[in-house]
Amino acid sequence: MTETVVGTDWQGWQDSWDRQQEWYMPDREERFRVMLDMVEALVGTEPRVLDLACGTGSISDRLLKRFPKAVSVGVDLDPALLAIAGGHFAGDDRVTFVRADLKDPRWTDALPHDSYDAVLTGNARKTHYRAEAEFAQDGSHDHRRVRRMRQLPAGSTSALA
Repeated sequence: MTETVVGTDWQGWQDSWDRQQEWYMPDREERFRVMLDMVEALVGTEPRVLDLACGTGSISDRLLKRFPKAVSVGVDLDPALLAIAGGHFAGDDRVTFVRADLKDPRWTDALPHDSYDAVLTGNARKTHYRAEAEFAQDGSHDHRRVRRMRQLPAGSTSALA
């Protein structure tokens, strides 16, 4: 994926990204909590998750802190954000990052697994749903194992589409 630079304050970069994103979406942490509540309710505490448009890995970070036996695969196109993610998670074999363009019909070829228990995203709304539909419908993947998780406003009770 990307090469990490020794001595870089990856946690500082991660924290800076999260603060910047919270400015745009003040209820971001609540949305993440609801997503993870739904993952736990639907597939348990050891899910294999696909984190689309993962950026610096904010969702994967919360997922792995809450569910230590989870596995996450983050997909993004931005090499700078993936460098932060790679540095932040260096040495953690529960998470893998893949550089891929979700608009490319063959983006799933880069994934390390054929199935995922949940597909999560924080920012890739339109691209996410199109890409997820392609992932679930292309004959090489077990679409029955992919559950679409949407970010919900605080207080919502349903996350399945």
